[in-house]
Amino acid sequence: MGNPTTAAAASEILNPVTLFNKLAGWLTRAQHATYSLSALRIIFGFSILAFLVTNFADRQYLWGVASKWVEPEASRAGHFGLFRMLFSKENATLFDLSYLILAALAVLFLVGLQTRVVTPFLLLFWMGLSVNSAVLTNGGDTIMRIALFFLIFANLSQHWSVDAWLRNTYGVARTTWLPRRLTPPSWATNAAHNAAIMVCCYQIMLVYVNSGIFKLQGEEWRNGTAFYYSVVLDVFRPFPGLTDLTWQFSIFVFIATWLSIWVQLTFPVLVLWRPTRIAALVFLLGMHFGIGLFLGLWPFSLAMISLDLLFVRDGSWQRALRWVREVAAVVKEIVVNRRVPRVAVAEPVEAPAAETPAREPVEGSDGADAEPELVPATSLAAAPPRRNNNLYEPRKKRASRVASLTKPKR
Repeated sequence: MGNPTTAAAASEILNPVTLFNKLAGWLTRAQHATYSLSALRIIFGFSILAFLVTNFADRQYLWGVASKWVEPEASRAGHFGLFRMLFSKENATLFDLSYLILAALAVLFLVGLQTRVVTPFLLLFWMGLSVNSAVLTNGGDTIMRIALFFLIFANLSQHWSVDAWLRNTYGVARTTWLPRRLTPPSWATNAAHNAAIMVCCYQIMLVYVNSGIFKLQGEEWRNGTAFYYSVVLDVFRPFPGLTDLTWQFSIFVFIATWLSIWVQLTFPVLVLWRPTRIAALVFLLGMHFGIGLFLGLWPFSLAMISLDLLFVRDGSWQRALRWVREVAAVVKEIVVNRRVPRVAVAEPVEAPAAETPAREPVEGSDGADAEPELVPATSLAAAPPRRNNNLYEPRKKRASRVASLTKPKR
């Protein structure tokens, strides 16, 4: 028979009421993944801004008045008309104005200024530019649009942002445009924030599981050679010499192919246990970094990396940042001050040795044959040191006292 205490504890944990209370507490008590969302904001803002800057010279040809050649394919998608009107294909000046507004929103989003107001407008203009053409999609823009919709309800500027600086300098009231009486309660904002994290995590799991299922349907993925065929495509070789190094070892090609399938398929299970979650995240982050480096799909890679970071807890971020600060302090000491910092080692404190008790003569004797009266060593060691009151006197009083003692008498 099983232990009744263990069975009762398991029954209490699996109780629906207990599970609901834990979920409600997790949602409403505090905001989670604040460091990860701040990193996501920076990566998203950088990606959008870099995308706009690198395509600035060809903007009219890709999305503007000279992009009539992609209009049949773009209009076939059937997107909402408001998105199509934001970036005019009839007036180059209006198109450039919308293009610059989108770039300004990306800068504000990157630095974290009024993100709760900027995020909806950034999503609107980013959606309008994306639907104007169907030739620059690589999955990254789609992931960003989906995530930005959920992130409207999240706090993206808790760290590394202008909002955080304003909040620490002037208080919360300076970082919001709403009157105090219209500000929602903390439990509501916490619930919206954490719910946005949950749906973003669900979205990334959905992407990985579907990707693994579709990969299993391909013969190249099942026989372990798909990695090779991915890196030898001419359209995805920004660094041919570097890319060719990746498929020189057959065992590496086979392992990379199979790991990419099974890590993606089992990702929802792997994130439940911390060791497997760390291993899965390390592999996926490395995989997406390799996709951006070897295949040149950096918008997609950065979008996936930023969403993968949502599975890193705030405590892990804090420990990592603390370690970085310590390493930076050591490097600064070596490079700037030209000296190797000493490592503080705590030396063991030795107990004071017990003094030898003095021999006192017994009354009525000459002291030669008398037995001394011994004082226990424990009482000597435990006795508190005598306080020197002269050290605690005021400076002027102590100086006058010393002068009076040293003054010669007449």
